[in-house]
Amino acid sequence: MKKYAFLYLLLFISEFLGAQSSFTNGLLPKVVLSNQLSDHTKLINSIESRQLLWDDMLDNKFSYDYVLTDLTTIVSHKIGASQSINLGYLFRIEGDEIVHRSIQQFTIVKNLDALRLGHRFVTDQTFSNRKSPSFRLRYRVTLEKPLNGDRVDPNEFYLKFNNEYLGSYQSNKADLEIRIIPFIGYELNAKNKLELGLDYRLSEFFDSASQNRLWLSMNWYYSIR
Repeated sequence: MKKYAFLYLLLFISEFLGAQSSFTNGLLPKVVLSNQLSDHTKLINSIESRQLLWDDMLDNKFSYDYVLTDLTTIVSHKIGASQSINLGYLFRIEGDEIVHRSIQQFTIVKNLDALRLGHRFVTDQTFSNRKSPSFRLRYRVTLEKPLNGDRVDPNEFYLKFNNEYLGSYQSNKADLEIRIIPFIGYELNAKNKLELGLDYRLSEFFDSASQNRLWLSMNWYYSIR
């Protein structure tokens, strides 16, 4: 069934693109640096940018536009063999606007036979001077499978599939966003891994003019300790 995941993604995207009114795509590079502070506590810092390449709502549909940069810090504390509680803060630079976001997460990761299964439950609160506060409730399920053997070893590829649902509330308006994110990853060594994939997002789900966004996502993970 897993071998049809990418085909399912393409069919899902084409179905919505035929029915919805807006579509944008671009680049989504991200660097993640983690540092093991103790046996149970980890500090995770990341920087991510969005760069728009196509917007079918503009006269000049193909046009490069630098959108924003996110700087995120998360403290992760393990409370069991497979569970952790994470608290974080995001600082966003979007043009001349500054956005602040507080993040609370609970994660469960289980290692099954040749498969890694993760669940992530998140609440976050976003504040800025120009917009009303936004409150979101998120759930993500992640499947990760090595292409060789039962676990990912250095110099080996793996597949990762994320499916996320985000409920949000802002200015007396509720919304639902769905994300489908397939990756192919490569572990260079115990401290370095790279991921490349598609990040498809369908938002303004309850409106007649929903938004479709497709990002080419490129991730580099590096562990300091």
